[in-house]
Amino acid sequence: MTATLARPTPRTRVLVDTAAVGDVAALRSLYQAVYGDCYPLRLGTDPVAMAAAMTDPAVEWRVARDMATGEVVGSALLRSDVPLRIGKVEGIAVHPGHAGAGIAGSLLEALLESAFGAEGRLDSVYATARCVSSAPQRLLLRHGFHPLGVLPGAVTLREVETLALLVRYRDGIPANRRAPGRVPRELAPLLEAARSHGVAFDDIHAEPAPVPSRTRAGTDLQVSHDPGLVLQSYARTPSGTAPTLPLHLPNTLLTSPDGRFEAYAVIDAIAGNGLLLDAHPSSEEPEEALGDVLRAMADRGAAYIEAVLPLHDRNRIEQHLAHGFTPTALYPAMRLEDGVWHDYVLLSHTAARVDADSLRVDDRFSPYVRRHSHVRAPEGPDPSDTTKRG
Repeated sequence: MTATLARPTPRTRVLVDTAAVGDVAALRSLYQAVYGDCYPLRLGTDPVAMAAAMTDPAVEWRVARDMATGEVVGSALLRSDVPLRIGKVEGIAVHPGHAGAGIAGSLLEALLESAFGAEGRLDSVYATARCVSSAPQRLLLRHGFHPLGVLPGAVTLREVETLALLVRYRDGIPANRRAPGRVPRELAPLLEAARSHGVAFDDIHAEPAPVPSRTRAGTDLQVSHDPGLVLQSYARTPSGTAPTLPLHLPNTLLTSPDGRFEAYAVIDAIAGNGLLLDAHPSSEEPEEALGDVLRAMADRGAAYIEAVLPLHDRNRIEQHLAHGFTPTALYPAMRLEDGVWHDYVLLSHTAARVDADSLRVDDRFSPYVRRHSHVRAPEGPDPSDTTKRG
């Protein structure tokens, strides 16, 4: 992480500064004050992981220091995958005693300047926001982020929560995107929601083409969480040499006893979720193994499972839909390949049911909320959103 000079922010009595290892204890106290004992990220609870992140060149961690006391009153970080030119903002937190003073916005502005400014090396940055209040979403929206979708039951804090997904692009992106052609009709409501926000999809046709689920019942998979074994094995796969998804390396390897296929996943049992990265069958169709993989991941704490697939890969999308995945978000222009941007779709597999009465989203997310058959968009302003700036 490159050190930066502390600088006063014009609207508050804080300095936005680069986090240092000496801030770890103060940051843990900050996240405790904001989230209590239910914060799911290690970069807020694990001192070793936090200190390592502060020396990681792929992580930029900013803090807000009270100018009078030097106390750390705010935090936010940006994780970057420079080869894929994509980043994620996470860990935005402001001490409850300093809420409403513009601290979160100042932290976010500093990270976005690093991502997209003269020295920036990223083309897009995404973030998730809780839906217990629309205020976190509106903070991101005010700073140029766009809605991508909602993720029902995506994280477990004190209870299962839904997250909103947003993205901000470098100026001039997205452009020159690949036309995906034909996609399963289940994606049609999601495409319409994206179109309502001005995202154009040229030469795209949603058509019914269901495929049967051919899962072998009762197959016991061999599962390894050994970091060395998982990463060494992953490095030998095509995905290991050219990762399909930015910012994610597997922590779980699932293989069939007969060695006919292997799958790689990220499982976070504390947050109750998982990400299915890739599967490599050798002598059978991938959909035959998918059901077994999902069950094994759920047994190990991933009640919510995501898969992120190219929008033009109709066959793999249909395989996942046949196993109970639901289209929940679109990420236009997520990857650049051979000078052409490729759109991706995020699919979610969960048994969680969203309580529409407790869901609080900004109106710009309503088209995405309505596409879930068991969720209706909330009406009227969010009574809990009393902030006017981040």
